[in-house]
Amino acid sequence: MTREQKPDRPLRVLLVRLSAIGDCLHAAPVASALRRAHPDAFIGWAVQEPAATLLRGYAGVDRFHLYPRRARSLGAHLDELSRFRRELRSCRYDAALDVQGLTKSGLVAWWSGAGQRIGFRGGPAMGSRELNALFLNRRFAVDPEVRHVVDRNLALVSASGLVADEHAAAEWRLPDYAEPGPLSFLERHGLREGRYAVASPGTIWRTKRWPPRHFAAAVRRLGSDRGLPVVVAWAGEDERRAAAEIEASAGDGCRVLLAPPTDLRELATLLRRAVLFLGCDSGPAHLAAALGVPCVSVFGPTDPARNGPYGPQSTAVQLDQRLDCQPCWRRTCRRGDFACLERLDADRVVSACLARLDGQAPPWCARRDSNP
Repeated sequence: MTREQKPDRPLRVLLVRLSAIGDCLHAAPVASALRRAHPDAFIGWAVQEPAATLLRGYAGVDRFHLYPRRARSLGAHLDELSRFRRELRSCRYDAALDVQGLTKSGLVAWWSGAGQRIGFRGGPAMGSRELNALFLNRRFAVDPEVRHVVDRNLALVSASGLVADEHAAAEWRLPDYAEPGPLSFLERHGLREGRYAVASPGTIWRTKRWPPRHFAAAVRRLGSDRGLPVVVAWAGEDERRAAAEIEASAGDGCRVLLAPPTDLRELATLLRRAVLFLGCDSGPAHLAAALGVPCVSVFGPTDPARNGPYGPQSTAVQLDQRLDCQPCWRRTCRRGDFACLERLDADRVVSACLARLDGQAPPWCARRDSNP
């Protein structure tokens, strides 16, 4: 990287990962690696809401550039994009690192005016899709044996020369979330740090949702076997209904509390103080893992070896015998019965939860053994 760096000032690098929550969390270790390798660098991040709200205060990122939402009119949206482009240009970036690999993210890298526009080489399976390659001038192939997205992102920044291998370990530097609403909720219910679990049934894809009755059975077991209070978190009407069903179905013998509606920073406040997280393949699961909270997540149509919560305290649970259609990566179920999640009962998930509470991992689980 030194050959492109201006000699009169520190390196200036733009990270491009616009969305979604889990994917932005998987990109965050790149920012940490850049900061370790270049303590004096100026590091920016082009990102969309709501990930920007969650990441605000991330240690090592000097500036977040908020990619504009689509406005009510085309003219207004074009004006916002023009402002966004001018903002990027004003920072005079030396390098733009695109870990998203789409046309839009490549365009953002190009708009930055950076002399080096870095991304993945290869087709969709390798990380570059649509017209992304047209906007980049330094593209690198990552070994297909490197499966997880976090590892692939770090392999890309290492291959580019921006970061030496010794600086490329995965590390998250999220802020110390302490939103007043969740703290008041915990105090009101007498829930002390490290003495409760958080369950989150929500996820955007219908095909990723573990049925509420299975969640309720797992929560009931955690209460009866360990006496562990469980806070059920939610955001939005669909998640509220699922959370209320879990609370109502858990039954006697356990303490289940329905959290108030939480945005991502409020959820992070609850998670940072929890002893365990139970959820689906979703942003909250990746957030729990990034915060270092023992995490058990239920997987159906996706592959945890590629997209699972990352870190030595994360466990992904699937059917013992995968269906022929797994992983399908689909938002709709071709079978129509959502069997990959419907057939995954609570016993297997509870076994993983109890192992995590005991500081272990079941031998059959999918997990990441790298340092968080």
